[in-house]
Amino acid sequence: IGYDSSIKACKNSFTENTVDVVEKMIEADIKCNASMKELLSDLLFVGRAGAKGWLRRILKNQSKYLKKNDIKGAGCLVSVKSRWKKAIIMSTI
Repeated sequence: IGYDSSIKACKNSFTENTVDVVEKMIEADIKCNASMKELLSDLLFVGRAGAKGWLRRILKNQSKYLKKNDIKGAGCLVSVKSRWKKAIIMSTI
């Protein structure tokens, strides 16, 4: 989840509860990324309908790429980390 001094300070106090919280955080990040992927796919599909020529081909190629690959968005990571950070720290107490 990136460097975080407050979480790093609690590292020696991690417990099984901390592991459970982090697993839930990772699941939330995966769900967020899947939702973003679905949104982008829908936007590319709608954009393709009104596009012609080279733009349509680009949108189609991007849509194929998106279907084959997972996305790891920074927005999801930041929002999920901010939501779960306190729970991670509280799990060490």
